[in-house]
Amino acid sequence: MLERTFGMALDKVEQLARTLDEIAARRGVKIGALLGGVRAALAGKSPVWGAITGAFSALGPGAKAAIIIVLVLALLLLPVTVVVLLLLLIAVTIVAIVRTRSASS
Repeated sequence: MLERTFGMALDKVEQLARTLDEIAARRGVKIGALLGGVRAALAGKSPVWGAITGAFSALGPGAKAAIIIVLVLALLLLPVTVVVLLLLLIAVTIVAIVRTRSASS
């Protein structure tokens, strides 16, 4: 009797989880993020990460592909950005040194 009751309760919980997944898929990113955060909080995990994964799972395939491409490009261009920033820092330092020396002369 007790096993049957737990089995019925487990079935209801699984049905609720399926319903929440369907709502998240149909309603968009905001609802997906909200439900992902709530689901993660109830599981004892980080609600922020749950919201991020919930929002990402509610996106369409085109938006997911665009986000992945942007992240890959950001990783590939990171070394170039660092080099440009270092060159800019060197140039600013040289200009500051030249100005202080010319002002003191």
